[in-house]
Amino acid sequence: MKVFKFGGASIQNPESVRKLAQIIQAEDPHPLVVVVSAMGKTTRGLEAIFQQKVAGQSYAVALQRLYQFHQAMIDHLLVTLRQAAYQALTLWQKQLVATLALPVTDATLDMLYSRVVAGGELLASKLIYYYLQEQHMACTWLDARSYMKTNSGFCNAQVDWTATQHLVKKDFMLLLRQKQVVLTQGFIGSNEAGETTTLGKEASDFTGAILAAALGAQSLTIWKDVPGVMSADPKLFKEATKFDQLSYQAMAEMAFYGAKVVHPKTIQPLAAHNITLYVKPFHRPHEMGTVIAHGSAPVEHPVYILQEDQGLIQLSLDDFTFLDEELLKEVFHQLLQQNLGANMLERSTCKLSICLNDDPCKMKILLAALRQRFKVSYYTQVSLLTVMHQDNSLAQAWLQQKTILLVQQRPGIYQAVFQPEAKA
Repeated sequence: MKVFKFGGASIQNPESVRKLAQIIQAEDPHPLVVVVSAMGKTTRGLEAIFQQKVAGQSYAVALQRLYQFHQAMIDHLLVTLRQAAYQALTLWQKQLVATLALPVTDATLDMLYSRVVAGGELLASKLIYYYLQEQHMACTWLDARSYMKTNSGFCNAQVDWTATQHLVKKDFMLLLRQKQVVLTQGFIGSNEAGETTTLGKEASDFTGAILAAALGAQSLTIWKDVPGVMSADPKLFKEATKFDQLSYQAMAEMAFYGAKVVHPKTIQPLAAHNITLYVKPFHRPHEMGTVIAHGSAPVEHPVYILQEDQGLIQLSLDDFTFLDEELLKEVFHQLLQQNLGANMLERSTCKLSICLNDDPCKMKILLAALRQRFKVSYYTQVSLLTVMHQDNSLAQAWLQQKTILLVQQRPGIYQAVFQPEAKA
């Protein structure tokens, strides 16, 4: 039994959905679980709508654009089940509008965010389910929220492994024995009260790993629009090469430092159960891609990881008080309150610099809380470059035209926070 995960880039247009169906059909009659993300850039679109709601701005145009995108997908993909798909789309829109009508406070921010963005995965999986049915595949759609049980946190929710494994084994196994393709969503879950939660941004990979571990799968395959795991983004670094094999440890380190190819939490459950991870090219499914497993050779080739849409916070005290452990504890408490993680930290005697994902809604709350105690400088829309197994010559040449705000270097790791060049 295998688990396949398809990201948004793999289901961004009708042709890619047809390709997805071909990849699934090639596995017949083997049991298969399929995890899908939202289509194309739907999640970004929903996040933008939510931010407009929080800012008191009109989101009608953005909402209509998302509706028309999915409507076009339906028109190009479906015939006999087109009406059922239209009903699913209309229901999604009504539920979204109802959620956006609710008042947003600091206390409800994460809860409403999770409700809004979860709709992308649910709608995508429904439309793909209808398409697979039209292709005469034995397929069952399951709502991941009924199986991925979490704590009461809404964003970056922690998985209740015992409850999740029990529920997954009970229902998924029965369907798989009946040679059904089980289709579900990544990224989303629910807490004890049945409220929608999310597992963290780009966490559909993690959902795939949870299911693979719970079911004792042979492998998890993540289908991407790249040849496999690359040493850098080939659009930015011409020297980028593909890794044929990686160890769990090497992949976990790359994910920790922001490599978008695999979510950081994906590796642990796979390594614990010795489940092979494949990262394969969606458009060339017969190629091997990258194999991640125990015992692969250590990485010695430099790896370049670029994280965009970052914020840089610099904290100090007016009286030159040292930033001791008590003050650091206060800072990390505020980060935890907003479910924000640090992508880079630098501490000196009197200053703490934190680079993190620039979430406009949460950053406003965080900065307000920090300003009650600290002197705060904040840079928005910066980027973070991390070089592993470093060859700094290429990184420094690439950064020459950038305004560098912060550099940190230690054995094997070089990091630089910089302001990108202004777009023409």
